[in-house]
Amino acid sequence: MRRILLAGAALAFLSGAVEGAAEEPVPPPVTTHHVVTVAGRPIRYAATFTEKVLHDAAGRPQATISATSYVRTDVPRQTSRPVIFAFNGGPGASSSPLQFEGFGPRLRLKAADGRQSIADNPDSLIGGADLVFIDPVGTGLSRVLPGGSGKPYWSVPGDAKAVLGMMRAWLRTHRRERSPVIVAGESYGGARAARICADAGDLNLVGLILISPSFDSSPEKATAAQRDAAAVALLPTMAVAAAQNGRGESGRPQAEVFEEARRFAIGEYSAALAAGDRLSSARRRVVADRVASFLGMSPETVLAAGLRVDPEDFRKELRAADHLVVGLLDTRVTAPVPRNQPGRPSQANDPALGLGASNVILSDGITRYMHGELAVPGRRPYVSLTLDVNFQWDWSASVADPASRDLAGNIARTMRAKPRLKTMLIGGFYDMAVPVLGPRRQLEQAGAPMQRVHSAMLWTGHSVFDSAAERKTMSRLFAPLLNRPD
Repeated sequence: MRRILLAGAALAFLSGAVEGAAEEPVPPPVTTHHVVTVAGRPIRYAATFTEKVLHDAAGRPQATISATSYVRTDVPRQTSRPVIFAFNGGPGASSSPLQFEGFGPRLRLKAADGRQSIADNPDSLIGGADLVFIDPVGTGLSRVLPGGSGKPYWSVPGDAKAVLGMMRAWLRTHRRERSPVIVAGESYGGARAARICADAGDLNLVGLILISPSFDSSPEKATAAQRDAAAVALLPTMAVAAAQNGRGESGRPQAEVFEEARRFAIGEYSAALAAGDRLSSARRRVVADRVASFLGMSPETVLAAGLRVDPEDFRKELRAADHLVVGLLDTRVTAPVPRNQPGRPSQANDPALGLGASNVILSDGITRYMHGELAVPGRRPYVSLTLDVNFQWDWSASVADPASRDLAGNIARTMRAKPRLKTMLIGGFYDMAVPVLGPRRQLEQAGAPMQRVHSAMLWTGHSVFDSAAERKTMSRLFAPLLNRPD
């Protein structure tokens, strides 16, 4: 899944395709005041919704980008508190998974009958940092304006420029330019965070939180070495997927399977891929046999794939005997084989995505929250996910933008330039879209100071903080980064 990362299993909460709505004027910022109990303590905060107009070079309004911020109002010396700027991925996903299933002071809940409600989040990060959730153009309540275009903002460099501009505007408006800044990105949001790093020298950047991060900005331009590195990172995750679904090494603890596959992948398997045509037939067969034993496939299938089994083919074949497909974003999730839809990417039918046949999905619960509790004017629906943005994404723009071609390198250079900057990598063992082994190896190869890179591998899928137990894990993981006790 190189073009459609999206937001993960959290999207199963979403319902209803977006219908057209009358155009509404861009509202001024609106602030409301609230109290939430976190870790048994009441916390007072101000919630502010801001919609910023983006203009072209001639000054014509094109689109809007929006942010929902949560700032504590019951603490002194507010400027010394960290500010977390958070966004999800897609491209085409809103910030809703991190905002309403992770960091924010409010949680989205789903009743048995499908109705959504909003409740307090007892594990919110607002105790240790102020929170700003950014919805890029076309997501959330952000939009393309009449006579405008989203095209300038639907590419790796264009998107990063718009989001960084929103971050700077927020810091300036709130007089927080000197505050410690932490950037949190999930999925494609990791690519966005990495591209932002290239131009963020003016920010007091002290932390990066990268959740299931994708550093792949131009898949068609990948080198042979990059393709081999991707295959190496994938193999241990695919071995766990096979074991989870009753294939491969299913009779053993999955942690053992992952570790054995990891050692094989970074050693013998990596060397075999690097050898290419120089690899002897006998050695190729030995490697294929071992890959096949991990994946529960025939050696002939592995050989026919050039030792690199495509994850899309793998997830379709793994439970084919049961007429099921396995999730790419979460290999624990299965669903009946979908009907053929010409022109629709296979990844869009990932059962872990929860998308169905729709291209644009909204959240009724978040829509009510935004226009009710936060008093945002108008009636626009909150767009949680839109494949329409994803399908229009201009990946080719990365080719002409050096900073978009070396995303892991951007992080490495920024960490070397900012000695206080720490990076937290978080991933799930059941995520085949961004294998948990990949991002850390990419940062190592880019020359990042790894003593300041902390990794957490969790027994989750692509979206790692969906449950209450996982959110409690989140609070513990981020405590050192926020300079507060566990």
